[in-house]
This record gives sequence, structure tokens and C-alpha cells, in this order.
Amino acid sequence: MKKVIFAVFALSVLFMGCSQNIAGRSNSKAIIAQGEEPADVAGWEADVDADFKAVMEALGTAKQKAAISEFDAKYGTDISSEVFGLTDSARASSKSSGNYPALTDMPFAVDGAVYLSGGTSDLVGTVIDWVSPKTFPGSYYHGAVLDLDKYDPNNEDNYCLETAITKGAGYESATEWRNKVNARVLYPNSSLNKSKLDAAQAYMDYYCDMNNKNMEYGFFKNTVDIFNVVTKEDLYTWYCTKVVWHVYNKYGIDIDSNSDQIDFTTSGLYSIVKAYYSVKYFYSSSKKNKAINDYMASAKKNIVLAEEILCSPYFHSVYERIREN
Repeated sequence: MKKVIFAVFALSVLFMGCSQNIAGRSNSKAIIAQGEEPADVAGWEADVDADFKAVMEALGTAKQKAAISEFDAKYGTDISSEVFGLTDSARASSKSSGNYPALTDMPFAVDGAVYLSGGTSDLVGTVIDWVSPKTFPGSYYHGAVLDLDKYDPNNEDNYCLETAITKGAGYESATEWRNKVNARVLYPNSSLNKSKLDAAQAYMDYYCDMNNKNMEYGFFKNTVDIFNVVTKEDLYTWYCTKVVWHVYNKYGIDIDSNSDQIDFTTSGLYSIVKAYYSVKYFYSSSKKNKAINDYMASAKKNIVLAEEILCSPYFHSVYERIREN
């Protein structure tokens, strides 16, 4: 269970070992307020690394709130509310339980159609929601691709959508998708070659097989290292939109748009990376901005998210229902 919790947050960082407390840095907020380079730059950065590592290691445990609050108090950051909403009870209550009527008009008619959803936070959805930017209405973060040959209109509980679940790659049913809060369906812009698409879907069947558990769920290798973002090509660590990307990559199309329309500063991942580097490199705006931009550029390249698929030139939208933002 603890691994699942860590997979949900997927945030712990493998930094340098804890350094001894160095005299003169007990009032870290005052040092930051001066805006001048510390006399011992290496010592300052090592201290920040150690303190931030403690925050990351506490995630998903009873010590989480206290560790984050301690970091905020020491460095004047606001991770509690900006990133995790621990000081905003509305964050926890704003997410719907999903008690909406089923989307009976959602189409299941085109092989290879891509399905996107958002607007609620289940166990798997929490980490996707956290990493994903929120540029467009619908707050889309989850994704799946339809294998029409597996769809049975007389039994919509059959698994027919390749996606990711807590074990890693897996399946969802049409019934599950009809009960999403927000949903969007994308069709390919051109007719797909059925034999090529079948081969791509069959390739993913091996990983989506519910009995195949030789994998993990997450955006980061080793589950807990945000500085080791899993590549799209990796075949051990899976998330939903990476499954969709793999189907189309096997077909011969790269659907990761990396679109400039997407505002990655709206993601929780950006917020925590910014908080960390803003403290570590408070004395140099150029160093701080370069570190943040380099990290996000690398993450953007390696992660394929729902909004990136939404902006892909290979699809057009045929269906959308937004019931909660």
C-alpha cells in the first residue's frame, strides 16, 4: 500500500546525503531576503537538498504535512497550499465523487479512437492530475485508446480500452468511461490501416494483460525520483497516456505534440520544481530560471500528457462533455 501511495505522489528526490547544520544558516528566510550569494554556496545548497529530501520522503506518510510545513516555515515557501493544497480544504472537497449520470451518448465506434477524461481524482488519477497542466476546460489528464475488436455493445463491462491502472499498463471498459466526469473523444484525421493498428494494439496487449504485473505505475523511474523522469520508450514504468502513445508509435505516428499552446506552469510538477530551485538558487535568478526551464523542457520531451495528445495534429474531436472544472 505504501508503494501505491508513493506511486500516487511519485515525488521523492534522490539528493545528496544530509549535511551537518552549519552555523549562521538557522535563519534561512533572512538569508534569502538579503538576495546575496551565500559565503558558503555549496553548504547552502547541500542544506536545501537535505531539507527538501526530508519533505519528499515524508510524502504519503503521517509526517507529510509537518515536513512540508517545516520547509515552508524555514524557507518562506508556500508548498503546502500552492502544490498540495494542505492549507486549502476546498482542494480536497472540490473533487466530485463522480455521481453523474452515465454518458450514454459517448461513441464507441472507431478503432484507435483516443479517449480523454478529467474532473475527478481516483487513486491513479491523483498523480496524473498532479503532473498534468490545466490549460483547457475539462482538466484532462487521463487517457485510453479503443480496441474496437474487444468492444461488445451487449456487454460494455468487457475490457476494450488500453490505458494504465495501479499495476501499470492495463484495461478499462466502456462502462467505466461512460461514468467519467469529463470526457472527450478524438478520432484519427485519416483512415488507419487495420492490420497495422491491430498489430500495434496486440503489442500493447502483452503489457495491458491484467495478469502481467512485471511493471510499475508512475511518471518517474524507481517510483520516487522526480529527477529521473521515465522516457516514453521505457517498457517497465507506465502511465495512461504513455500507453496511448505507444500504440500509435508502434503504428508509426508520434502523437506527442509538445504544443506551445499548453501552459506547463499550471501543473503541480512545475510548482514544486520552481519552489525547490527558487530556494536553492535564490541568489541567482539566471541560475534558478535555467534550472527550472531545463527541467521542464526535459520533462516535456519525455512525458506525453493528455493535453499534448489533445493538441496533436493527428486527431480531431468528435465528442466532449464537461460537467466539472
